[in-house]
Parts: sequence; structure tokens; C-alpha cells
Amino acid sequence: MKNLISKYTRVLGISAAVACLLAGMSHATDKGPVKIGFLVGFTGDYAAWSAPEHDAALLAVEEINASGGVLGRKVELVSEDNGSTVAGAVRGAQKLASVDGVSAIVGPESDPVMALLKFAKDNKVPVIPTAAGTDGLDKAGGTGKFVYRTTASDSFLGVVHAKMILDELKAHELVLVVENLEGTQSAATNFKRAFEKLGGKVTKTITLSSGQANYLSEIQDLAGQEPELIYLAAGQTAGVSFVKQAYQRGYDWKWWVTAELQTPDFVNATGVDVVKGFMNAVTSQAEGSKSAQRFVDAYEKRFGEKPEPGFYQAETYDAVIAVALAMEAAGATTGAAVDEQLAAVSGPGGEKIMSFAEGVSALKAGKDIDYDGASGSIDFDQNGNVTAPAARLLRVDDQGAWTTVKVVDSGSFPAN
Repeated sequence: MKNLISKYTRVLGISAAVACLLAGMSHATDKGPVKIGFLVGFTGDYAAWSAPEHDAALLAVEEINASGGVLGRKVELVSEDNGSTVAGAVRGAQKLASVDGVSAIVGPESDPVMALLKFAKDNKVPVIPTAAGTDGLDKAGGTGKFVYRTTASDSFLGVVHAKMILDELKAHELVLVVENLEGTQSAATNFKRAFEKLGGKVTKTITLSSGQANYLSEIQDLAGQEPELIYLAAGQTAGVSFVKQAYQRGYDWKWWVTAELQTPDFVNATGVDVVKGFMNAVTSQAEGSKSAQRFVDAYEKRFGEKPEPGFYQAETYDAVIAVALAMEAAGATTGAAVDEQLAAVSGPGGEKIMSFAEGVSALKAGKDIDYDGASGSIDFDQNGNVTAPAARLLRVDDQGAWTTVKVVDSGSFPAN
């Protein structure tokens, strides 16, 4: 953890220095297309999520332009690869703001976004992650701080995972295995707090260092616990290595993994026979929601397939639509205008709308609006956070696909 903090300190120092140079240098203009940045890991550990998220952002931009654009101007999505790294996020955000002149940046994940908090405020460019659950954002954003997110915090996801394991699996003891990354440590810490608060017991916590060639010592330690269930919070590289090496030594354990491993890439890299039966829980739209179904239909019509649970497509789509509506409400396309209006157009209060076109129509009629998004109600709190209306239990089936076992109303889940 000490090394992790030192890494952030160095990068934040670089970010702060460059931010001072860039302050006031935003190239956003009132002519030409309105540019929205899209900054995610097209390469690296988060690459599996990037293409689906990009498609969702693109769908939102196409809908906005089909409705006449923002304030009569076309919207352009400018994409940048952060390499799934902190340094890549800092470099990408600087380019998007100073060279491309974007008004807002959508997308960065947990580790990358934590290096952009000062950047966002100093440059007055809202940064809106759509897949970052880190609890480091729990009190870091909101109006005036230029940081928001459209996915639920790990604080809430910790409760979701704990409730699913206790209520659906009837498992009350487990061993926690966690890689020493910002996102995975945040997920594990919040899960452990919720699990033990609700009556579960974590019998041991084993930490994985990133980049090791083998984890035989950690596997031996785990075997000594004779685990009823293993909760694994790890990135793709360490997660694949750890699970495969355990399987090769004959251990047929029961596994629960976090979102970082809920991908086809993880299944393909480890093998269907190895991960068959693995489970995870993700936040979800409410079953039967009109706004969610509208998005699913539009996505399938555009890309020939339905959005997948746990790939943050709805959250990404919502972020782009909310940014465009904020510009319309403000009558300006600057980052400051977005920050001023983003929480207002997302509700609560005002006329419920489900699309950019509906929102523009209501605003022109002089009404306040409340965007009811594809991922649920986008009601940003004072710190720029949202909750989720439902949770979905997933399991790897015999063909290696992550399939839905059950959808649960999470509206009554307790706070973490």
C-alpha cells in the first residue's frame, strides 16, 4: 500500500504541475463540433470493457446528433487510450483538454480517475467515470469539484455482494484474496465491512502482489484454510494466474470474483472447465424499466447484440446524455457550464425524461427536467455519486458464458 501511495503521490505531483501550465488553456470554443472526451483503457487490464463502453458512448452521440446536436452544433466523441494506467490517464486527459479541446471527459476507471481529481477542478473539465467503484470517490466529487460518476460506489457494491453471498448462496464464512491495486482493494475492503456487519465471517485475508510469476505460496496458505468459499478481488493478469495455478494443483474450490474478472477474456484465458460455476454480482437496471428497455432496444438495433450485464454500457450512455443535457440547460458548452447544470438536469425533481430529445423539448418549454437513465435514476448526490436500483447474480455456465441467475431489488439494502 505504501508503494501504491507513493506512486500516486508522484503522478499527482506531475499532474498538478502540468495542470498549472494548462489552467485557462482549454481549447473549447463556441464554433465547430462540441467535443466530449472518452478516456478508458483500450489496452491493458481494462481493455475488455472498452469496446462495449465506446459503443454505448457512440450510440448516445449519434442520438444527440440525430436530434439536432447540442445548441444546434454536432457532437464529436474524441477517444483516448489510458492504457489502464494512472500515467496513461494523466497523459490522455491533458491531451483531450489542451489539444482536442473537449468540454468533459467520460470513462476513466478506478485507478486512473484518482489521479485526475485535481486536474478536473484546475482545468474546469468535468471527469465522469462510468465503471469506477473506488470508495476514494465517495466524498471527492460533486458540483464545484468537476467529478461525478454514473456507477455505484464499492461501498454500495460491498453490500450487494455480501447480501448475495449470505442470502442466495447461504455461505457465512470465506477467505478473501485481494490484489494490491486501488480498485481491487477498495472492493475487498468494502465487501469485508458489509459481510461482517451482516453476520458473515472472513476467516483470513491473503494479499497478492501484482506481476508475480507464480502464487504458489499464497495458494498453499489458502489451502491451509480449507475455504468454504473464496472471494477473489484481482485484475485480469494476476487473477488468471492465481486461478489457473490453483486448479493445476488439484484444488476444486468454490469461487466468487469481482467485476475485474467478469469477462469473456477471463474465461478464455483460464478455460471453461476451470471457471465453470464462478459467480459475481453486478448492479443492474430494474427489471421492466421503460428507460432501460429503450436503451437495450436501441443498442441491439445499432450493434446487432444486446448490452451485457456488468459491462457498464448503460452507465456510459447515461454519462454522455447527461453532459449534453447539462449544456442545453446552461445554454453553453464549456466544462464550467456542464458542472453547473449536471446535477440539476439529472434530478430529482422536474419532468421525467428518458432521452436527449425529450429533455431538449422540455427545457425549451421552460420546464425543469429529471433524466431517468438507462442505468436507473441518475440522481447525483452532493458528492457526485449515484446508487443502483437492482443487483444481478451471474454465474459461468457450462459453455463459459456469464449468465444471469437472479435479479434482486437492491432498493432496501442497508448502508455500508
